[in-house]
Amino acid sequence: MVKANVKYDIKVHSAAVRSSLPYRAYRVLAFVGAIEFILLSFIIVISAWSKHRVTIDLILLLSVFLGIFVGSVIKLLFMSPVRSFRKYSSYYPDLRYEVTIGGENIELSSEAENLRKNAVYSRSRIVSARETLGYFKINIAEAGSIMFSDTDITEGTAEELRNFLTETLGKKYTTKEGWI
Repeated sequence: MVKANVKYDIKVHSAAVRSSLPYRAYRVLAFVGAIEFILLSFIIVISAWSKHRVTIDLILLLSVFLGIFVGSVIKLLFMSPVRSFRKYSSYYPDLRYEVTIGGENIELSSEAENLRKNAVYSRSRIVSARETLGYFKINIAEAGSIMFSDTDITEGTAEELRNFLTETLGKKYTTKEGWI
């Protein structure tokens, strides 16, 4: 059995936001847009230098990729973990939760100033899990994502949790270095 006591703070929130699919997708889109923008810029410069003129097609293409890049960067700024944490923590100040994983159940107890929730989920309801930079993100069908650091584990070990998740999920349990 593995038990984790988590104080929902900016570190946990930031890890949850940065590991989310929309954030990762916009980050990849921003990188791809930046690379394409830089490559097209070089093509336009080389074309202008060799032919002493620039075609409107290249300028339009460059503008499209610049728009993709700028739009993705702006979206990433709006998805800032600090900004969303302020809003989230205003609804649930001092949020804490305890996760107990073992046997056939996962128990989740949440507590905040205006929230008290206890739930038990079957092991079969785990959809996927991911370990990234010392954080475990476990996706449960009815509950959404539960995120906690390996330092939040108070009973059992991170290795026991890894074994449990590997046994339960197989290839749906992934580990990655970095956020992407």
